[in-house]
Amino acid sequence: MSTELKINPRLLRWAREECGYSPDEIASRIHVDQEEYLAWENTGTGLSLNDLVALSKACKRQIAFFFLPSIPQKTKKPTDFRNLEPPLARLSDKTLLAIRRTARFQDFLLQLHSPEYYRDRYSWLTRYRESFAGQLDSEESINWIRNLLNYPVEEQTATNIDAETSYKRWRNSVEHNLGIHVFQFAMPKVEAQGFSYSDSFPYCITINNAYPATSRTFTLFHELSHILRSQSGLCKPDDTLFRREETSIEYDCNSFAGSVLVPAKQVVPAKDKDTIFRYASKFKISSEVYLRRLFTLGFISENEFFPLLDEIRKSVLPTKPHYVASPITKSINSRGEVLFSSTLEAVNQRRIPYSLASDILGLKINYLSSSQR
Repeated sequence: MSTELKINPRLLRWAREECGYSPDEIASRIHVDQEEYLAWENTGTGLSLNDLVALSKACKRQIAFFFLPSIPQKTKKPTDFRNLEPPLARLSDKTLLAIRRTARFQDFLLQLHSPEYYRDRYSWLTRYRESFAGQLDSEESINWIRNLLNYPVEEQTATNIDAETSYKRWRNSVEHNLGIHVFQFAMPKVEAQGFSYSDSFPYCITINNAYPATSRTFTLFHELSHILRSQSGLCKPDDTLFRREETSIEYDCNSFAGSVLVPAKQVVPAKDKDTIFRYASKFKISSEVYLRRLFTLGFISENEFFPLLDEIRKSVLPTKPHYVASPITKSINSRGEVLFSSTLEAVNQRRIPYSLASDILGLKINYLSSSQR
């Protein structure tokens, strides 16, 4: 006979809502009747240990969480800038999990480093805003950012670099040169391409790794534009319309991203899909991004733009699955080099236990030991 447990029912409801589940959805996931689940949520009684294990897996929470005396604060979500109809705007459990993980990594990094550390780390941002207030998309602003990132056009367009390598190069520059953490998690492609936080230290960007490297590169700079504007945003740049007056903020962020990736002086006019593809490949960006640059700079008209956009989108090949070499590589890919190395350094200095490092990096302790050799 199984032993019934007594949990905090408010924590159960809080965990369900944080995952974006309705009572019916979570009951279905753990294979119990909805009325039985609702009884647990109302009273906190009637659960077996097996029920609690199933709930902890569904809600991505440790079993001990459900016995806490009080509920935590809700995870703060970034401002929704997506151009989606309300029925499609609901976030799935995977996207909400990515948001929760990002918030947790922020808290962890702030424990490793003080607010003063990050104020000093972002001194470049104060100088940037003072120098280019209201002119974030100017040629001088773009050159300033590119110089800080230290990824010259000559290196970006080198023939021995592919799109994935270029994305990693941009990402590492944003992390190491700007101090902005860049995370990657899988989210449904119909929901979001990325989001950013700039209202608390450390600033960070999270990118949907279900997209190809060219899209992730564009999303990286779209989200960086939000941070430069002191905004936290949840975005799907591909759905942004192409007229500034209709979606001003997202249009401006897209314009900034395109300007960084292909500076105006580097744009070569093109009028057909194949030529656009050739120049886009040179810069390791998508044909659609290069097309946007042509349109923004006036090299093609609106009447030319939309037929070309339709032609380009019809020719896009499905994204190939992305494989990783090892659990360590997977951890670095999702969490970024800086978080990974900072966590290992904290373990070496005995500032945090191996168990916490293992949890943060999603690695078993034996992998942590091997990665430090």
